[in-house]
Amino acid sequence: MKRIGLTQRAHTISATAERRDMLDQRWASLVERLGGCPVPLASCIRDPEAYLDALAIDGLIMTGGNDIATLPDANDTAPERDSFESAAYAYCLEKRIPVLGVCRGAQMINLLAGGRLERIANHVALRHAVTWSPSLPQVWDCPAEVNSYHGWGIAPDGLALGFVAAARADDGSIEAFYAADAAVTGIVWHPEREDALSDEAVAFLARTLCLGNDAPKMDKPA
Repeated sequence: MKRIGLTQRAHTISATAERRDMLDQRWASLVERLGGCPVPLASCIRDPEAYLDALAIDGLIMTGGNDIATLPDANDTAPERDSFESAAYAYCLEKRIPVLGVCRGAQMINLLAGGRLERIANHVALRHAVTWSPSLPQVWDCPAEVNSYHGWGIAPDGLALGFVAAARADDGSIEAFYAADAAVTGIVWHPEREDALSDEAVAFLARTLCLGNDAPKMDKPA
């Protein structure tokens, strides 16, 4: 069974003066359903490369939660998480390990690759429609609507070079993207929070992480 590393939300417990890494239990259930072995990743690691070598992960999910600390007026930040995710993303690119970014994770990937984010309205605690690109890899699941829990989004013209926009919201913000030359995918909704996922959605998520059948090469659009 392939090991899928999951980055975690950082949260301070005031009553006990603890700084905790925390992960929604639904992630473990989802990764198991995809056919992987969930491996929660600690954020406060002095040597991320040695740590990830020791864990021998086969895929990485950069999960949601926490604003990215470098954003203006950011709330609930976790600089230690930002640092670890930056190192983990670079590690996976070098080792050609598949990466799936979810919500904040997709935003982080875009920033690390040179893209930009902007404050976005009407994307918190609701569902909205998405419009999909007419030319997508066969592996994509294309829901008509998605859940939404983010106050920062990828601007219509803010996607980093090397990524291909796959889906947009009605306001033009980018809801999904992939790298044309690497196994990197970003979605800004939360599959782990859905009450039920279709078989197509499960197959899509599994293929982004090369679980089961290896994901076919995602060619550049014509």
